[in-house]
Amino acid sequence: MVVFWIIAACLFIAAMLFVLPPLLSRKGADKVIEHDDLNVSVYKDQLAELERDNKNGVITADYYERTKHEIERRLLQDVQNENGGEQAPTTTGPGGRALVIVLALVIPLFSMLLYMELGSPTAVTGVAPVVAGAAEEAPEAGNTPSGKHPDTGDQVEAMVKQLELRMEAQPDDIEGWLMLARSYRFQQRHVDAVAAFEKAMPLVSTNPQLLADLADTLAMAAGGNLDGRPIRLIRQSLELDPANVQSLWLAGTYDFERGDYEQALSYWRTLKSVVEPGSQDANAMDTNIAEVEARIRAAGRIIPPEEEITFSSVKGPTFVAGTVRLDPEYQEKIAPTDTVFIYARAANGPRMPLAMLKKQAQDLPLEFTLDEKMAMMAGMSLADYPQIIVSARISKSGNAMAQSGDFEGRTAVIDVGMVGLDININNEIP
Repeated sequence: MVVFWIIAACLFIAAMLFVLPPLLSRKGADKVIEHDDLNVSVYKDQLAELERDNKNGVITADYYERTKHEIERRLLQDVQNENGGEQAPTTTGPGGRALVIVLALVIPLFSMLLYMELGSPTAVTGVAPVVAGAAEEAPEAGNTPSGKHPDTGDQVEAMVKQLELRMEAQPDDIEGWLMLARSYRFQQRHVDAVAAFEKAMPLVSTNPQLLADLADTLAMAAGGNLDGRPIRLIRQSLELDPANVQSLWLAGTYDFERGDYEQALSYWRTLKSVVEPGSQDANAMDTNIAEVEARIRAAGRIIPPEEEITFSSVKGPTFVAGTVRLDPEYQEKIAPTDTVFIYARAANGPRMPLAMLKKQAQDLPLEFTLDEKMAMMAGMSLADYPQIIVSARISKSGNAMAQSGDFEGRTAVIDVGMVGLDININNEIP
């Protein structure tokens, strides 16, 4: 996992340096921001989108009220600043919901692109003890070795500080605690990450991937020791999802280190069965399996025969499919190179897309499939939420965030696994 996490760290830093400075660390206090009618229209667009989401049941009533009040507060503040000729504030308010949306959408999107390139946690050789050659020479039980990450820089540290302040002001924001836990993991602040995960347990306790992340973090905080609570969380994760890659790897690592090679073999055979044949994941597991089989033979024991592995009785469908088309009424307003985003969101859950596909308007009408492999963040995929809303949006700017002048269409609340969806893009965002 060394290569995976180093590259992930670099990409994460790049995203932070691009996104966060204008949002969180505006230091040019002497720079006066001139407000005009465009600012007001932006707030109107945000309110309009919020009203649509509330009407369609995409968000909770509590979230609707809090976000509406926040938008109105910021609009009033901007108008006052404009009339009084005030200088720009040096720091964005910690409770700004716009920050949450940006962090929840843009940063995981960068992570998704990296993940699609490198694969799952076992894609890099050396992820399991046997790949390294021996359990005692392996890195920590977690995905990151004991060495330090590349220098995160002042910008990332500032982001974490801002997030800490926001969580002090909003301690009931479970998704915020989860984001903070991941930030601490990135900084290798394992003890702090565990504490943040504990604050997000309503999400963690029912999510197999988040359970695996917590187990991994606990192990790293204990010097790589999977005994006790970490292995219990791993087993809980596998009860919810017997095909969870990270939990299968950690469970196999735990049994390998204890000398229970037959059980380690079972976990790693299962892991190999759920990754793409011929992939780096599969090749890594071939190496692991060969090593553990050699140890079984060296101990004078018989290698257990392979058994057919199925998960149909445990895991439901993790995809949706259908067709996206553009209403003829708007045909002349669309350029062939305009960007088309097709994405799924949980009907009841975080606003971050669970899967996303990017095309061009010239591809319309087009058939699409969204599946769990398109997840933008670990533990946030179509496998984790049974009911979703699928949307399609044409963006003139290519921005993943909805803007005035975009065109969209969406389904009602549907079950994951539905096919034959027909999404008609027939609404212009004012």
